[in-house]
Amino acid sequence: MHRLNALFFFLCFLIPPDAGAQELVDSLFQWRGYIHPGQARIRIYRTAEDEKRPHTIVLEELAQNRGPLVHEDLPYLVEEICRAFGLEAAGAYWVLHWGAFTFGEIDSKKELFLRATFNRSSPGRLGAPQWRMIKREEVEELTDRQFH
Repeated sequence: MHRLNALFFFLCFLIPPDAGAQELVDSLFQWRGYIHPGQARIRIYRTAEDEKRPHTIVLEELAQNRGPLVHEDLPYLVEEICRAFGLEAAGAYWVLHWGAFTFGEIDSKKELFLRATFNRSSPGRLGAPQWRMIKREEVEELTDRQFH
């Protein structure tokens, strides 16, 4: 699964980018959990040119996920995603998204977005995330209006 995701990501680089951000990946991502594999929807975007970090990764917690929750496994999950897609954790905004799809609801408009950023320590270890609750409009800005 990781190799297919990585292949898709690298093929995206063969397509010339538009001016501004664009969605590079929209897929399911699976990772190894202690008992069951975790699963989340992942969308990777290039950020607008004036942003400090070149990528925004949106992770959606899905109702059908029987493994660890995204926020519970985030540091491990971030490292797995970075290996699979050739990204740097500290070079991205990580957005966790919960909505109707998380709880199996159809008509609910309720949603929650948490943005995490990471830094690496001097030996290269991933530090604890810095969290910030954000609104849909901020996610849209980070993705140069590509998020929908």
